[in-house]
Amino acid sequence: MSVIFGPNSRRVLQFLTHIEDLSPEEIDRVADLWKQTSSQTRAEGWAVVHRTTTPEERYRILVAASVARRAALDAARNHKKHDWAFWAAVWDAAAAVAVCDRIGSHYNVLVAPLAAVMPSLAHCRRDELEPRELQGAVLKGGG
Repeated sequence: MSVIFGPNSRRVLQFLTHIEDLSPEEIDRVADLWKQTSSQTRAEGWAVVHRTTTPEERYRILVAASVARRAALDAARNHKKHDWAFWAAVWDAAAAVAVCDRIGSHYNVLVAPLAAVMPSLAHCRRDELEPRELQGAVLKGGG
């Protein structure tokens, strides 16, 4: 398992696989909740992501957010939903999941709209293995 999506790649992959399972009603709910969140609060969350990560980690986190947004666009299109707030909420949540516990309570702000329909996101969980251990598992043929 490579660390393609930042410090919490495994959890990001789990999140990505569940985006397509959302119903049209859940997509609408996420979009509505995202619109109710203060843009300043979201911006503060992103600022903390920026401050607590290295440039390489930020690149990987943005890759995770980009892939998640693409998955959200596909899911929304499949349900004939076109509210950009859903895509933005998924973008925010993917970044928060990728960085997880390093952003403190800002994690909750960035994942809240998705956590309303994906309760597993309500709490930050780090990958079971840290990145160095993941790389060792790959080198030894595990993972």
